[in-house]
Amino acid sequence: MRNSSRQKGGVLSVVFPEKRLYIQSGDSTKYIRFTPVSQALLTLSGTALLCVLTASTTLFVMDRLSSPNDVDEAVFLKSSYERRLDELAEERDIRTREARSAQDRFKVAMDQISEQQSIILESIEDRRELSLALGLMRERLEESVRQRDQISQVNDRLVEQINDVSDDLVRKQGNGEDLTEIVATVSSALTEAAAARDVANAEKAELEQKLAELELRALVNDRRNDEMVQQLEQTVAQSFEPLEKMMEKTNIDIEGVLASVRKSYSGTGGGDVATVTVSSRSFEGDLNERFNEVMLDLDRMNLLRVATSKIPYTNPVQSAYRFTSGFGYRRDPKGAGRRMHRGLDFAAAKGTDIHATADGVVESAKYESGYGYAIRIRHDFGFETLYAHLSKILVEPGQEVSRGEHIGDMGSTGRSTGVHLHYEVHLNDRPVNPMIYLEAAKDVF
Repeated sequence: MRNSSRQKGGVLSVVFPEKRLYIQSGDSTKYIRFTPVSQALLTLSGTALLCVLTASTTLFVMDRLSSPNDVDEAVFLKSSYERRLDELAEERDIRTREARSAQDRFKVAMDQISEQQSIILESIEDRRELSLALGLMRERLEESVRQRDQISQVNDRLVEQINDVSDDLVRKQGNGEDLTEIVATVSSALTEAAAARDVANAEKAELEQKLAELELRALVNDRRNDEMVQQLEQTVAQSFEPLEKMMEKTNIDIEGVLASVRKSYSGTGGGDVATVTVSSRSFEGDLNERFNEVMLDLDRMNLLRVATSKIPYTNPVQSAYRFTSGFGYRRDPKGAGRRMHRGLDFAAAKGTDIHATADGVVESAKYESGYGYAIRIRHDFGFETLYAHLSKILVEPGQEVSRGEHIGDMGSTGRSTGVHLHYEVHLNDRPVNPMIYLEAAKDVF
């Protein structure tokens, strides 16, 4: 028996020589021993499993070939699925056109707001100049009144002198030369006083007319400003509400975001924000209070515009495309079972332009395993976007990009089954569904 077992072991040793798998951990080394018998058992098990799989596959194929109705049903389901995809693509194109139309209307409204804002500021400056002119006119009028009072006093003094002269005439009735001299002096003084009085009255009338004209211009200017402020209030309300609703739909902390943007754009001027420092203006009256409120609303709306430009609300593909996969668990197209799909897939022609969905800074632009040529952009408020499977990269790490900027071309590099864009959105380093932001902004951008 021992001899026969040794002979069998010898035969197995020839076919399956003993093997050892060495594992080194730190300073110690261990090994796993594979004897000829264990190797033979593993080989037999694998052969049996292969035979079972082959038989099952053969039976399945024969069953499918013997069931033409199932094949027809699969073809019908495939065609129905493709038709549904085409309908969804058409509906998406309609939504895209509507969104672009809404964006155009939004831009027109913003242009009108900027124009009316400039007109109102000019009107305020004109009103200030009118107020200054009115003040000067009032000062001149007061000066004329003072001069008139002085002339009146002179007239009173002349009357007193005339009375004195009359008394002297009574006392000096016999002296004709003195009387003639006195009458000439009084006549000359009266003539000068009358001339000065006439000049003062003429200046007063002219000043009163100019004052009335200035007050009329100020009244007309106030009415015009009231109409413009009213239009501006309506335009701001129409443009402000969609931005707030869009941010509320995506659970954005509006006040926190505005505080962050206000801190970044605290200076006067700048390229992106048409800020107005309302606190530096000093206005009075109901109209100016309304104007100050509108300016505050404009400042808030401009801050919202800046904030939305830094959040990935826009679509990375702006030409015709098809949604081929959504966010969530799905069957892996490479046959690796069910796996988490952390973004959206947009299918279109090779070379289709890919656009940045928000303002930000390029964090990386390189070939990544699985993603192929990929771009990662870091945005404010904890957002990051990923654009994968590109055929061409047009940006560099560290480069600042704007929303809508062309950053690359669509391709099929990396782990891909066809030409498409894989697009991801991360918030605080966690993947979120990009469709949330695209749906919230479809009627705004």
